[in-house]
Amino acid sequence: MWNRRRVRTCVWIYPNVTASSIVDAIVTLDEAGVDEVWVADEGVAREPFALLAAAAMVTRRITLGVGITSPLLRHPGAVASTAMTIDELSNGRMVLGWGVGGHESLGPFSLATDKPVAVVRDAIETASAVFSGRTSARYTPPDHAAPSRIIPQFVGARGPQLNRLASRVADGVFLSGFTSETARDPIREARSVRPVHVTLCVSARFGGVADEWSIAGDPSEVGRQLRIARETHRPDCIGIALVDRDPLPVMIERAVESLRALND
Repeated sequence: MWNRRRVRTCVWIYPNVTASSIVDAIVTLDEAGVDEVWVADEGVAREPFALLAAAAMVTRRITLGVGITSPLLRHPGAVASTAMTIDELSNGRMVLGWGVGGHESLGPFSLATDKPVAVVRDAIETASAVFSGRTSARYTPPDHAAPSRIIPQFVGARGPQLNRLASRVADGVFLSGFTSETARDPIREARSVRPVHVTLCVSARFGGVADEWSIAGDPSEVGRQLRIARETHRPDCIGIALVDRDPLPVMIERAVESLRALND
């Protein structure tokens, strides 16, 4: 799955539009040659795993990631089983992103934790046991368990402790909502213990104003700024977090243009 000879490209989608339009967008990205798509888990918005399962059946090559889901919202064992099913449907293109979750996903259920690192660490441990079919402190494989599969697990966070956790126990980090400047410390922390795959999704506002957490401009300018971030941080994958509220097909078209401009 991972080609380290070139920097991959990606797009992050917020699932606040119709399910069919999101699946269509993933198909467009696949056909355009984008390497990874990440769909957010916002609790009661469109269901990211269902969207990825649907996309698995109508795409050929794009990596399908949930970015991110929370073990406070979903049991890690059930998440692992779902990820394995999507991985089977997609012939090995699933990536599982973990995080504590934000207010939009946890708030409606009054969920919170004062031990975010432990929660994510335990989720990775449980999912790893399910993926491999081995017994762990929190899992005993039953006879009806699906065959083992190798699925990369990423951690998505802004805080230093979770990014250091990723460097210790995960396969990668998913950093969404950053600029080149604000990504500096999280990337350093994610590489502090051992090298892991770094996917950097820069928030892009094609019709808005740049701020601490986003870049702005037309696709040519966004592509230029992505090129700076790529040259500065050397991530394994770089792309765009879609944060405008324009129609999704319009945002997807701009994202594809920007990623093409990145390599011009």
